[in-house]
Amino acid sequence: MRKRRLKVYKKKSNHSLLVILGVVILGLLLGRACRDLPRFTLPESEDIILYRSAGRYTEQMDFERYLVGVVAAEMPASFDLEALKAQAVCARTYTYQRLLNGYTYPLGAQVSDDPGTCQAYVSKEEFAAAHPQDTVFYYQKIEQAVAETAGEILIFEGRPVEALYHSTCGGQTEEAADIWGKEAACLHSVPCRWCGNSGYYRKELFFSQQDFAALLGVEADATLQIQEQTSSGRVKRAEIGGKEFSGEEIRSRLGLPSTWFSMETTSDGVKLITRGFGHGLGLCQYGAGGMAAEGYNYREILSHYYEGANIYSL
Repeated sequence: MRKRRLKVYKKKSNHSLLVILGVVILGLLLGRACRDLPRFTLPESEDIILYRSAGRYTEQMDFERYLVGVVAAEMPASFDLEALKAQAVCARTYTYQRLLNGYTYPLGAQVSDDPGTCQAYVSKEEFAAAHPQDTVFYYQKIEQAVAETAGEILIFEGRPVEALYHSTCGGQTEEAADIWGKEAACLHSVPCRWCGNSGYYRKELFFSQQDFAALLGVEADATLQIQEQTSSGRVKRAEIGGKEFSGEEIRSRLGLPSTWFSMETTSDGVKLITRGFGHGLGLCQYGAGGMAAEGYNYREILSHYYEGANIYSL
């Protein structure tokens, strides 16, 4: 077994002696923090065991090759390279964080392709089937994103952050404490003006009054009264027809893309206006795509969505 130690990413500087001295001191301080990192051991082959949930079998593959499949599955390949690089760092950090914390999956696997419990994954063949026209161009771009960020993860106070991500925040990401009831490093609510081109940025969904009532188990003339919202505006608790629901319960029962919603009663029934898609924590993928399109690099993208995190090279 070969041990891998996390090390600090350093930039060379040709500035004055004072600047050089400052960089050296900073490097020493960061190096001290890195010495406190848990040591993580990978097999000499640096392979990882992936559980394929549809077929209920496992595959063993190179760690960085696994990340190519994750990025290919999790983010549109049409996004600019810098957005894909940000996604690659998130996926790598997410994987390391779970490995360090000892997560396991069926058949002794270390990761799964089920996005409900881990991260999505597609093989090159599966990707080609989904992108028959531009397979080579898009797949090479994803490989480039992973290769150009090889070994890089997000760190806060000497530990990998929980680098969660989601499709579309709708204009404001979520605060971890509002969902979990406790703070989580670098998972804070931040504004996002870049995800407006997502089809989920704002949606309107219509229900007949009867369907709305049946799905929630309330009277046909029930209306929505929001009792509590998160700091970003998402629904935490609401009352409908005298019954109390969590925002997540309403989202699940009605099939909404997020818990950020409001309700209007119309002559034809009920209109739900939603914003965003996903839990809203961490990286907004469409926001990252929008930032990259405006010229931001992946470090700037990650710095925006994970406040306080630093990039380190394994």
